[in-house]
Amino acid sequence: MTLEEILALEDIGIKIQYLKKGRRTNLPDCAELWNDWNPEKHEIMANKKKYPDRKVLKSGAESIFDEKTGKTIEVPAEYETEEVNRITIPLEQDIVNIQTAFTVGTEPKMDCNTEDEDEKGLLAALKSTLQKNKIKYQNKKVVRSWLSEQEVAEYWYVVDADSFWDKLWSGIKKTFGGKTKPSKKLKSVLWSPFRGDKLYPFFDDNGDMIAFSREYKKKDLNDHEITCFMTIDKGSVYQWELKNGWEQPEGKTFNHGFPKLPVIYAYRPEPYCKKIKTFRVRLEKLLSNYADCIDYHFFPILQLVGDVEGFAGKVKDRIVKLTGDGAGASYLTWNQVPDTIKFEAETLTNNAYDMTNTPRISFETLKGVGKASGTAFRFMFMGAHMAVENHAEVIGEFMQRRTNFLVSALGAINPYEFDKASKTIDIDVELVPYMIDDLSDKVATAVSAVAGGIWSTREGIMFVGNSDRIEEEIAEIKEEQEEKRNSEMQRQAIKKEE
Repeated sequence: MTLEEILALEDIGIKIQYLKKGRRTNLPDCAELWNDWNPEKHEIMANKKKYPDRKVLKSGAESIFDEKTGKTIEVPAEYETEEVNRITIPLEQDIVNIQTAFTVGTEPKMDCNTEDEDEKGLLAALKSTLQKNKIKYQNKKVVRSWLSEQEVAEYWYVVDADSFWDKLWSGIKKTFGGKTKPSKKLKSVLWSPFRGDKLYPFFDDNGDMIAFSREYKKKDLNDHEITCFMTIDKGSVYQWELKNGWEQPEGKTFNHGFPKLPVIYAYRPEPYCKKIKTFRVRLEKLLSNYADCIDYHFFPILQLVGDVEGFAGKVKDRIVKLTGDGAGASYLTWNQVPDTIKFEAETLTNNAYDMTNTPRISFETLKGVGKASGTAFRFMFMGAHMAVENHAEVIGEFMQRRTNFLVSALGAINPYEFDKASKTIDIDVELVPYMIDDLSDKVATAVSAVAGGIWSTREGIMFVGNSDRIEEEIAEIKEEQEEKRNSEMQRQAIKKEE
């Protein structure tokens, strides 16, 4: 059935079933993903059958003679439960957070050659929209959810503008003459499994997403939980609620007013850290058992061999006299066990980070680096940058689709100023992996490339990192060069007169 045929069905329950079938991938197992992500839900903490607490003998079995009855009573041994050590390691969280920082810790680069003032105004409006929605922080939430929860969706909608356009509008009106100041602005919200959402993208036969559905739960004023289902297509938003059967609340269906589907979606077939889960489980078991071993064997055990003949000295300084063949005393030691445990723990930890191309960012791992150059850091973080290139297959496309949507949306909410520019402007989005840059290396490279005629002054300035005020920098450079030429001409003139 086509999407139009499904939406035309009268039975809401059957309609929702068909909308769910539009998803071509399996729903992520939210419970399992959350158990891996949250250390308190790890197997070492939650599975008491596999990792039971220890039974400790409190008093041994004994036989007591009862003089009154003349019988011997057998008293069973008494045990008490003692909690074992349960050490959790948030390995998945650490790896995902580092990967997130390398992927979008530096804001994605937007490359746009504006052709006229209309496009410049639209680009300014786009940057303001991203800034007001705190997208540089939302990017981290997107990547973190995608890596750990397998999928994430970003939904854009329109609200009253308030003072959003005031500063921007004064610049636009001054530049190319504004006609009608917009009364609406764009906002966004994220949907993902950990946020309580079940996501159902609907794809056509060409693999294009033509609709998107979300199932979630909310509570009414009486604290009763209601299941809600929301579907968005190219033109409208539909909402249904499950109370005494599925029903469509009044006023919950409306036209969103955008020319494109206002949902950006990213999916991966498995969580990023699935392949290192066994390492983490083994590490937690290893360290927990080792902690128990230390608790029992931290204090040395004195082994006495021989017959005890007597004692000498005070209680705390008591000397035991031993006799017989081989009589003596020695402490029990376990010299080899800590080394083997240390080797296995380090091997598992290193393999976990290596297999995910994740550098270990800690004082211990970086303290021996010293004052390394930017080039040295690039080699150190090459694995992480290769991982970012792989992430870009999905996240880079996500960022590009978001930009394309916002351009069309800005043209829709203000057609007088942005409609024409929204159809002609071309903006490319590129992920920039996070890097500790050596500024002197970048400046030297830029100066060499510009002087050698390989780069223009503009490209050199952008490479160093002053892309936010590139036009001002170029103007100031030209002004300074003109002043130097004038000063040199004056100096030459004075020299000739002398």
